[in-house]
Amino acid sequence: MQRISDTTWLIIILAAGIGLRVAVLWTQFDHLAEDRDAYRAIAQHVAAGQGYLHPQTQQPTAYRPPAYTLIVAAILKTGLNDAGIAALHLVLGAGTILLSYATARRLGLSRFSLVAAAITAVDPLLLQSTTLVMTETLAAFLLALLFWTIAPNTDSNPPTNGRLLSVGLVFGLNALCRPTIWAFGALAAVWWILRRIGRQDVVNPLPILLGILLITSPWVVRNVIVLGRPILTTTHGGYTLLLGNNPVYYHEVVGGDWNAVWSGESLKNWQDGLEQEIQKHDPPITTEIARDRWMNDRAHDNIAAEPGFFLRASFLRLARGLWGVVPLQEPTSILGRILKYSVCAFYVIILADMILGLCSLKKNQWPDWMPAALLLVSFTLVHTCYWANMRMRTPLMPVIALFVAQGCWAIWHWRGRSLKTKV
Repeated sequence: MQRISDTTWLIIILAAGIGLRVAVLWTQFDHLAEDRDAYRAIAQHVAAGQGYLHPQTQQPTAYRPPAYTLIVAAILKTGLNDAGIAALHLVLGAGTILLSYATARRLGLSRFSLVAAAITAVDPLLLQSTTLVMTETLAAFLLALLFWTIAPNTDSNPPTNGRLLSVGLVFGLNALCRPTIWAFGALAAVWWILRRIGRQDVVNPLPILLGILLITSPWVVRNVIVLGRPILTTTHGGYTLLLGNNPVYYHEVVGGDWNAVWSGESLKNWQDGLEQEIQKHDPPITTEIARDRWMNDRAHDNIAAEPGFFLRASFLRLARGLWGVVPLQEPTSILGRILKYSVCAFYVIILADMILGLCSLKKNQWPDWMPAALLLVSFTLVHTCYWANMRMRTPLMPVIALFVAQGCWAIWHWRGRSLKTKV
């Protein structure tokens, strides 16, 4: 029997990935009308020619990063609305599948590159994000694109300045989509310095830095002009830090049992109380930047006041949040429970194989794989302090899929050696 070619398998996987996303969109299309994080509201202001404004204050804002918002604004401008956003997410999802496969090929995983493509095709987090007007789908695509540009390429080895420039350009796009990528950039810079000190071959960082500057500088300049500060990321960080480090969360969730969740009513009461504190503050807190700074300071005060709760919260943010395997929401139907524990089983296998893939890397493989490992470490470090749930892992899934494919490759080769030994 003739073996099915890798290209045929890739087409099948791609079709399955698109089909699953279409099915999820079909059943949850109304979710696209929701606007939990105000990306659509800001995009509507941009589409109307009013500028990048906060929907509540109607003032210029840097509360949300601009990349996804501006794309949504362009879609709204055409009048396609929810259908246009759905089409965008389908294209990004398909692109993520193909990039995962292409990157795995560059890393030498040969036929096991199909595993990476399959993971990104069926991953529940990536599927669910298709129905949400949030950054996860774009962020996953951009991270997949970044690691495709970083992965070794026999056509340009050592990398040309043009290729290094493209790494910087794509990194800049990632930064304008999910600022968490800056933590990865910092760790990558440390790794570069250590390799330079160790007199190992290192790339020229200047083209990368130039690419980053070209993409991110318009956002910084805009913020200087309209907000008076050279904001590189957003003014949302203080709230995200405080959200996971406040007495209510500490005592109701961290101090509760393992399955404790922050109820919507309690969260709303805490948010209302926070607004009352800000309104009563003397001197008055009148700007978005001042609000961000005040929330950041309040979070640090809470951490200093209850360090034990902070450590426990940090553990929960990682164990139940970023690296959790069980969705915290408790379904009411039998089908929902089956789906929940199917997702749990999927992620137990995926994360176990990811760890196996990490552990199976040989010394000569680490230079090519180190950026991917640093990405996982950087997100973990960030969400040790900042709010986290399983959704925060969504952009990482294309990179996690690479380690899963490496783990499958290792199992296959260990099995082959074992069979030869028996013979």
